[in-house]
Amino acid sequence: MSLSDLAAIGSLVSSIAVLVSLIYLGVQVRQTDRNQQAAIRHGRSSRLVDITLAATDASVADAVSKGLAGADDITSTQINQFLFYMIAFFNDAEDAFYQHEQGLLNAEAYASFTASWRWALSTPGWRVAWKQRRSLYHGLFAQFMDGLIAEAQVRGATDAVAQWHADIAKEKVAVSMP
Repeated sequence: MSLSDLAAIGSLVSSIAVLVSLIYLGVQVRQTDRNQQAAIRHGRSSRLVDITLAATDASVADAVSKGLAGADDITSTQINQFLFYMIAFFNDAEDAFYQHEQGLLNAEAYASFTASWRWALSTPGWRVAWKQRRSLYHGLFAQFMDGLIAEAQVRGATDAVAQWHADIAKEKVAVSMP
């Protein structure tokens, strides 16, 4: 075996090693992308849980309830509590919107996000909160939200307690039936 044969074998082995390294790098990049997507989803989910749990505080819960219903007896403090609560949701929505724009939120998650906002913006409290705080948001996100408001069919506020009792009664009947 000549020196040129050994050089050719060395070159072949080197090329195979480079190919294996590139495949490994591709696998690692893909895994990093999955981990990044999971971290983004986790961060978004954690934010939404935190926002939602904030409404379990009695005074905030009362403010949110009155704000959503458009209650006549809502106080100035409750309006501020409600609006700041809504700003937290709007900020989360803005982040989710731009995550989708940048390819970081998949189509299925974006469809759920859009459907939930379309539903939320069909209630008077959410609509008024957006209209009063819209000036805080710009660009494509503001246009997106304005579009959802235009698409959403306005529905009146419901009596949450009466609706709860009616739904519970239906479930109890369903459980008691053979």
